[in-house]
Amino acid sequence: MDNNEEGKVTDYVSADSDYAVPTGEFIEEWLEENNMSQAELARRLNVSPKHVSKLIAGARLTETVAMKLELVTGVPARIWLSYEATYRADIARLGLEAELAAEKDVAALFPVKELRQMGIITETMRRPGILLMQLMGFFAVGSLEGLKSRAQPLAAFRQDAAHPVDPAAVQVWLRLIELELASLDELESRYNREAFLELLPEIRALSLKSPEEYGSLIPQMLGDVGIRLIYKSEVKGIRAYGATQWIGGHPVITLTTRGADDGKFWFTLFHEFGHVLHHPHNELFIQNQDGDGGSILEAEADGFASDYLIKPGMAKRLGSLRSLQEVREFAAAIGVCPGIIVGRMHHDGIWPYQNGRGLYKRLAINDGDE
Repeated sequence: MDNNEEGKVTDYVSADSDYAVPTGEFIEEWLEENNMSQAELARRLNVSPKHVSKLIAGARLTETVAMKLELVTGVPARIWLSYEATYRADIARLGLEAELAAEKDVAALFPVKELRQMGIITETMRRPGILLMQLMGFFAVGSLEGLKSRAQPLAAFRQDAAHPVDPAAVQVWLRLIELELASLDELESRYNREAFLELLPEIRALSLKSPEEYGSLIPQMLGDVGIRLIYKSEVKGIRAYGATQWIGGHPVITLTTRGADDGKFWFTLFHEFGHVLHHPHNELFIQNQDGDGGSILEAEADGFASDYLIKPGMAKRLGSLRSLQEVREFAAAIGVCPGIIVGRMHHDGIWPYQNGRGLYKRLAINDGDE
C-alpha cells in the first residue's frame, strides 16, 4: 500500500473487477509496511485483538473505528470508509451479477451487437450478468422486471406485415432519443400553434432546396415555435420513419433516414406535423413502413401530409403525368421538389416503383452517432 505526501492510501478502484477487496486487506498491508503487529494496532485503537483480526478477515468497518484508524495511521477516516463502501458495493454488485446470470435469455431480447457498436454497452454474453446490468443502466431501471418491460411492445403503431417490428429495438431507439434530449439545451420558445401553422408554407417550400440546406434549417425554424426536431438513425428492427411525442410541454419530432430519399423525408415530416396539430398530446406516435396495421390517427396524419404537400385539386393531375420532365414541371408549378411528386405516384400506384427513381434526392443526415 502506497502512501502519498498527504498520508493518504492510493485510491482503489474495483468497478470493473470480478472480485471484492475487503478493507481488512488494506489494513493488513499498512501493518506490513509499518512493521506493526495486529496486537499493537489493537492496543493503539483500544479494541480487542479479536476485533482487529475480524476486520482483516472482512468484518464491517464502522465510522468510529475508521476515525481511530485515522489517528493511528495518518490515513483519513474518509479514505478507510471509501474502501469499506467500495467493498460493500462490490459485494452487492457481484451478488447481483450472479443472480442475473441465470436470466441471460433476457439479454437476447435486445439488440446487443448494435448497442455494443454504439459504445453503450461493452460486455458480451460471456458475462451475461454484467451485460444485463449494463442494459439496466442504459434504461435506468433497477430491476430485471423493469428491463423486461423494455422488451414489450408499445401501444399499436404502424407496422409492415412482411417485416415485424422488434419491440425491444423500438424501446432502445426511444431511449436514445430521451438521452439526446437530456443533453440539449431547453427550447427558449413555448409551443405556439398559430405560429407553427404560419410557418408550414415556408417549410414546405424548403423542399426545393438541397438536403444540406434544409437538414439544419428546419430544426432551427421549428425551435422558434417551440417544436423540437431531431434526427436519430434507426436501430435495426424498428423499421421507423419517424415519431412524435410531447415532452415538457413541447412536441418532439424524431426522424430517421429510413428510405434515404427526399420523397419519404418530406412525407414523414408532414405526417408528424399532422400528429402535432391534430392528435392527443399524451400519446406516442411512431410512423412505420406502409402496411395495413395503421390506426385511424395514423391514417389522419397520412391524409394531412398528402393534402398539404399536394393539394387534393392538384393531386387529380398526377395520373396524367407521363414523363420525368412533366413531373419536374408539375412539381415546380406547385412549389415542391420532384421527389414529393414521384413518391406520391409510387405510393398511389400511378407509376411502378422503378419509374422516376432518379428524381429522388438521396439524404445523408448525420445524427451524431456515425
